[in-house]
Amino acid sequence: MNRNKIYTITLVTFIIIVGAALWTTNDTRKEKAMIKEILPKAGKITEIKEAPSDPFVRENFPAIEKVYEIDGLPAAFITSGTGYVGTIRTLVVMDNEQEITSGIRILEQGDTPDYADPIKENWFTDRFKDLALLEYLKLVVLDPEGPADIVQVTGASVSSQAVLNNVNSAIGAWNYLTVGVKKDPVENSISQEMWEKDENSFQISWPDNNSIRVNIDELKDYLQVTVETILQKTTGVKINITASGPLLTDVLAKNGIDINDYEAIGVTGRDNYYSMISKDIIRNRDIILGIMFDGEEIIREEKPVRIVVPDEMGVYWVKMVNKIDLYEHISPKDIKNVHIFEALTRSIEPYYYEYYGSKDESYLVGKILGKFSFVDPNGFFTMTGSDGLIKNETISMVRDRYYIKTGGDNAPMNIGPAFKLGMNVKEMSHFSTTTDAVIFPEVIIKVLDEENLPRGKAMKLSEVLEEAGMVLSNNDALILVDMSGKEYPLGINEMESSYLIPSEGSADALIGDISIKDVQRISKVQKQNGD
Repeated sequence: MNRNKIYTITLVTFIIIVGAALWTTNDTRKEKAMIKEILPKAGKITEIKEAPSDPFVRENFPAIEKVYEIDGLPAAFITSGTGYVGTIRTLVVMDNEQEITSGIRILEQGDTPDYADPIKENWFTDRFKDLALLEYLKLVVLDPEGPADIVQVTGASVSSQAVLNNVNSAIGAWNYLTVGVKKDPVENSISQEMWEKDENSFQISWPDNNSIRVNIDELKDYLQVTVETILQKTTGVKINITASGPLLTDVLAKNGIDINDYEAIGVTGRDNYYSMISKDIIRNRDIILGIMFDGEEIIREEKPVRIVVPDEMGVYWVKMVNKIDLYEHISPKDIKNVHIFEALTRSIEPYYYEYYGSKDESYLVGKILGKFSFVDPNGFFTMTGSDGLIKNETISMVRDRYYIKTGGDNAPMNIGPAFKLGMNVKEMSHFSTTTDAVIFPEVIIKVLDEENLPRGKAMKLSEVLEEAGMVLSNNDALILVDMSGKEYPLGINEMESSYLIPSEGSADALIGDISIKDVQRISKVQKQNGD
């Protein structure tokens, strides 16, 4: 009996050892494949097992877990450091010939997914490509001033710093192991001061690079306003809430800022959610910096504050407030072109964006904006859903981080890194910049009064243009352009007999008895003398 037990224990031990070896081998194989993906010209890749235990590396760059040599020289590093609440592991690959970084991959992200997941997205990791290995990188909040400056993920400064520490550790280890240069030590943890600042304070910014940082404890010294109100989410769910906190106007006034001097307020959360509060709401609603809800202190997941706007929809109730921007000037909209989405994006290669388990055809907003002749950076990108929801975003926010999803559930819909379901403008009818609007014909017809013509369901062109934001006067004329580039003049007096007819994503037009296939856009022009 005892012999059988010994056999059993030996067999189990053997299985565990073999399993661990296979797991390690599989892990290494994946890492080598990623290295090859980042640096396609890499030849032989071999792990240097003794490198992480080197006394200088271990003491000065504790984040180093693994080192791989490429063609005989150390060039790829697995690093691990502490972020906001968890571990962040990073693969950093160097190009030894050019002595630059080739790129990075986030292997593990143990921080709060709501606002730290963007560090895994290409738009952030691509910031670590082609950087010189002579100096350490530095985290900056806004625009980089030098080649070593890395702009952090909005609202995730701690997680961004953890990635930076990992990359700097790899740079330090590379300099020592490859070229024999001993650089300063790099920590693999974040100071308590930094993560407490991220969680317990937010920034208020206004033009000419002015800003203040407001601590959550300071807010308790203001007059507290308590309201019993209803939070109405975009899903239709209504929640009764008792909220307390100081008025934003009071906080601004104490810092010498008059809210009436500004046209709008932009609020960004640590989860990258953004909402613009218009001048009309600023003038007619209380904006509360909520720090107490239903008699309890705000939960950690929503700190430092949550915006509360009584009698307004939940799109304005931004939680985890990270930054409040005051806008002195917003360029007014003057829509001169109304584009058909499918015609506008026909030459753009779609990207199949994975969003909540579904890979759907999507288009990067920046590539769409590139089709316009002019984009005003001081204007807003406005999205309108078929349910009437209107959402404004800054051009800088949407250009490289938003996609328009045209396939799958709720399409057309805006999606982006860190987006959670419920943050989107679903079944979008149109979107616009200051001068260009883009419509989805098969959706916008649901908003307007459709008419049955012999050629199918149609909508009056005048109503389409009005819905898209184009304002016409007697001094204006229109030009319809089809996909071949042919132009069709259209006078204001012809509008009543002009129709747009959705046709499988594209749109045809009918001007009196003239039929126009595959409309590209409708443009507003001023009448010439004698017209």
